[in-house]
Amino acid sequence: MENFLFVEDKMYLFASDLDKKTKTQNLYAAELDKGTGDLKSDWKQVYSWDVSEKGSDVQFRISPNADTSRLILTSTNTGKSENRYEIVVLDAALRPMGKPFSITNEFEPKTFQVEDFVYTPTGNAILVGRTYDYEEGKKKKEKNLVFQNYNIRVYNSQGKMIKQLVTDIDGKFLVHGKMILLKNQVVLAAFYSNERKKKEINGLLVERIDPATGEVINSTKKELNNSLISEVEDDDGKDQKKRDSDDAEGFSSDLVFRNFYSTPDNGLVILAEKFKSIIEANTSTIPTGNGGYSTNNYVMERYESQDIYMSKISANGNIEWLDVLPKSQYESIILGSSLYGGIGLNMFTSYFGGQMNRPFYSGFGCLPENNVLNIFFNDDERNADIISSGKKIKRVSKFSKTDCFQVRLDLLTGKLTRKALFSNNDIPPAMPRLGVVFDKAFYMTGKKDPGMGKPKLAIGKIST
Repeated sequence: MENFLFVEDKMYLFASDLDKKTKTQNLYAAELDKGTGDLKSDWKQVYSWDVSEKGSDVQFRISPNADTSRLILTSTNTGKSENRYEIVVLDAALRPMGKPFSITNEFEPKTFQVEDFVYTPTGNAILVGRTYDYEEGKKKKEKNLVFQNYNIRVYNSQGKMIKQLVTDIDGKFLVHGKMILLKNQVVLAAFYSNERKKKEINGLLVERIDPATGEVINSTKKELNNSLISEVEDDDGKDQKKRDSDDAEGFSSDLVFRNFYSTPDNGLVILAEKFKSIIEANTSTIPTGNGGYSTNNYVMERYESQDIYMSKISANGNIEWLDVLPKSQYESIILGSSLYGGIGLNMFTSYFGGQMNRPFYSGFGCLPENNVLNIFFNDDERNADIISSGKKIKRVSKFSKTDCFQVRLDLLTGKLTRKALFSNNDIPPAMPRLGVVFDKAFYMTGKKDPGMGKPKLAIGKIST
């Protein structure tokens, strides 16, 4: 499973596979019935990439444009010697609209990571990239890459760069950013740090950009403080430290932007999540009897999806309120066996993400409703009354034993209310992060991996 989304009035489920015989990576889609969730059509191939060259590794992302009238398929081959991004526009019937076009840059593949991509109504593409460099005096290995700065470029429909935006401002250094198209303007929100090492977040930058020219219409930056703290408790009742040692003063540098929403008074509500993805190599030793032992080496990827940060920026650029909704979700998957040791190799936050589209069950999804934003996520039932910092919360990792909660956020005042919607005990656990909005309803999938046999998939619809 890759994605689940709408284009015009059609609902599609996307999936991919790697055909070793033809050496192609293929993307498929099937239309779903909006009323029942059942398959309405057979699976059909939407696109295909050639991976016959040694080292080829295609990563892609499919997403709707601003008005969901078409789909944007963006891909890159990370096995190539240069950064090259192919962009294909698909219509509601999933047919290509014109020829694909490509974007390239001068960076080495490992020193450039795409963090965000916006396709504008004018046909321009805005690419937000993170540039890295190797630590001085150390070998050129991926674990020795250090984030340097943002690189934001505007390209036309032929793939030619027409504008490059300056990112670090007034001695500040950008840590994470996201761009989105709102009311015919591109909005950039970015957290910045006062220190070059970017170990903590000290403020928020918001810029409104003309999508046709790339010119900045207005820019606002505000200092942030770390007065909001919540304690975390594991599923088994053991205490979990809320903050890392480098988070002593500012916000955690793990904050990642998730969603932007316009407010009735022309303001902007921004949602971010404390998120970390880490790959670990582990070794376990198992007794085999007669005094012998068997050693098992394995690699595990884990995801930590924690507090949701919510802030309203007024039309004139002031922060009207800042809320933190405490949550602590832990999700992991064993990727396979490994022959190397060591732990704690941090993964970059990439636009393309992992090929398995994880995390599945952690994170959150949103449904706008007039002056209210509905937020959906899985949580322990013992956290049912927590809507603000200051109380100890239960950390969840067994999502089949959680409830799916709805939190209503008043976009004007920041007030929060919360209730449980349903239990995940007897159904494939819900995946709110991968949900989609269509016609004032929130459509969501659930998935259960039994380990042996075929996984089960569920589809649901929530109306407020």
